[in-house]
Amino acid sequence: MKVSDVFPDEFLNITGSDFELYKHQIDAIERLKNNENVIVSVPTASGKSLIGYYAIYKAFLAGKKSMYIVPLRSLAMEKYEELLNLRSLNMRITISIGDYDSPPSFIKNNDVIVVTSERADSMIHHDPDIINDFGAIIADEIHIINDEDRGPRLETVLSSIRVINPDALILGLSATISNVNELAQWLNASTVVSNFRAVPLELGIIYKKRLITDSYERYLGQLDELSLIKDIINDGGQALVFRNSRKNAEKYAEMLIQHLPEFNDFNNDGMPESLVKMIRHGIAYHHAGLSNEDRRNIEEMFKNGYIKVISATPTLAAGVNLPARLVIIRDITRYSNGYSRPISNIEIQQMLGRAGRPKYDKMGYGYIYAASPASYDAAKKALSGEPEPVISKMDSQRLMRFNILALISSGMASRMEDLILFYNETLMAIQKDVDDYYIESALYFLKENGFIDGDVTYNATRLGRLTSDLYIDPETALILKSALDHDYDEKLYLYYICRTPDMINIPAGTREYEYIEDFLEDINVFDFSEESLSAAKTAMVLLGWINEMPMQKITDTYNIGPGDVQQKASSADWISYSLYRLSSVYKKEMESKLFHLNIRIKEGIKPDLIDLIKIPKVGRVRARRLYDNGFKTVDDIARSSPENIEKIFGFSKNLAAEIVNSAMKISSMYYRSQ
Repeated sequence: MKVSDVFPDEFLNITGSDFELYKHQIDAIERLKNNENVIVSVPTASGKSLIGYYAIYKAFLAGKKSMYIVPLRSLAMEKYEELLNLRSLNMRITISIGDYDSPPSFIKNNDVIVVTSERADSMIHHDPDIINDFGAIIADEIHIINDEDRGPRLETVLSSIRVINPDALILGLSATISNVNELAQWLNASTVVSNFRAVPLELGIIYKKRLITDSYERYLGQLDELSLIKDIINDGGQALVFRNSRKNAEKYAEMLIQHLPEFNDFNNDGMPESLVKMIRHGIAYHHAGLSNEDRRNIEEMFKNGYIKVISATPTLAAGVNLPARLVIIRDITRYSNGYSRPISNIEIQQMLGRAGRPKYDKMGYGYIYAASPASYDAAKKALSGEPEPVISKMDSQRLMRFNILALISSGMASRMEDLILFYNETLMAIQKDVDDYYIESALYFLKENGFIDGDVTYNATRLGRLTSDLYIDPETALILKSALDHDYDEKLYLYYICRTPDMINIPAGTREYEYIEDFLEDINVFDFSEESLSAAKTAMVLLGWINEMPMQKITDTYNIGPGDVQQKASSADWISYSLYRLSSVYKKEMESKLFHLNIRIKEGIKPDLIDLIKIPKVGRVRARRLYDNGFKTVDDIARSSPENIEKIFGFSKNLAAEIVNSAMKISSMYYRSQ
């Protein structure tokens, strides 16, 4: 079977040619043709996307929409860019990865919706009936159900679809599922399982300066694994090296400079100088501490072959698609909660699966470095063993409260038997007993705290509906509501935002306790627990952010990376927006101040820039430059000319004209970007 046997001629513009499909692709497509749900478990880079294309195309021909679900925003952006190719088939494609409070009405005008699990879940919170518009649901990286944080969101979405629209086709895609039959039982799906790889993979262990594979051993010399990296680069390939911490990733990249020559004159004023120096040697490090822009630039330069080696933390393996000819896992343990713990086999398989670039490499090489006899034994076990089974994580009390409130608020459930029916459609019901006690306990909490009312039949209260629509933990709603009992204080409100369970705070080091405790005493908080200290430290970071402290000063002061600041500001943006929405119901006189606080957290600005930030393409830096040059309001810019704006540093002729034109069109009301 060829591509042309399945898709119209226009689709060949996407694939570039007509070629024979792999056996697992044919098997999956045939099952989808027969209206079967399908779980596909095949190695990375073996054509799973084409199977997803078919599910989308089949739904499109039937006049139905498709939802493509991925676990991360970065993956959503990458998948969206890829799916834009389907416009040649007259499909309308869109992406939605934030603004959980916005209704899902936008789906009416689109055929394919790319979303994260959280956004899909929030859309169902708002309007469960939208699921009836979909003919296909593609759950990419479906093994993420095993993740304690993101997993329950995806499991909830797929379970909801099974209840609301059992006729919708569900396609689960993954490279690492050992208990695929359990997932298939849950989703009433058939399975397509294959070990086929488009690029064959050689696995091995680097131990005592030797490379040991199933078929041979090779002495590497004094350079050890560096000799493998140099050989790959000299042969036109690229390498990924995974380290277990940010510091180790940076140190390893720094070490590589001594062994790889400088070959370009790269320069970027926005990047750390240490990183700029590395990139001149074709080397970079990659971790969550880097700014979003720096990470994207590094990924793009690696895809283009400008960067030859990336030293990264394992988070890269779960992110965007960055294959390399050589992958080395330098550490198979991770320091967590005071202990050194082994990395899961699922993560190891994800990392090794990056080896081998389709269309470029005839072979991929995935090796684990072992520094001791114990780690050598662990490496052998990792290479020979299966990934851990995918296990439901939906049974925590916190998630029970969150999901049960959503089910009641959305109208999907109003009685105990409705809730039991829903939970019987989850993977959890396949793997564990659904204990009525946990449901009853969650109902008791929600009723006692004013989220629902009723005895036999339950209804969401105004607080319950708002909490569900905002997509926040009920505990978060209670903490934010308690903040409204206090007069407005910038520092205090930031602290309350950071005390919510929806914030993941920055750990406080013992050397920082003194000045963090001073901050707490200043806002009359005398809780010096570890949780409170971490919340206070994060609040101090946000305080610097909204008062336009230079990024370098924030990162140096609090020993964090620019990416950490951006992540915390992004989380606090949504929580502060939720606080503003709660104030509109429970403390109207605070509404304006909290609206402005939300804008400041979102943009990282002082109050005097709130008006200027309304203008598209004007962020915190450009807004401050405009303000300092006398353009203090939108009206000031609207009354000016592009020639005057162009004189300011950083404003080109075209940008100046665009900004003036936008200012002339903008009303006085600040809008939230979509």
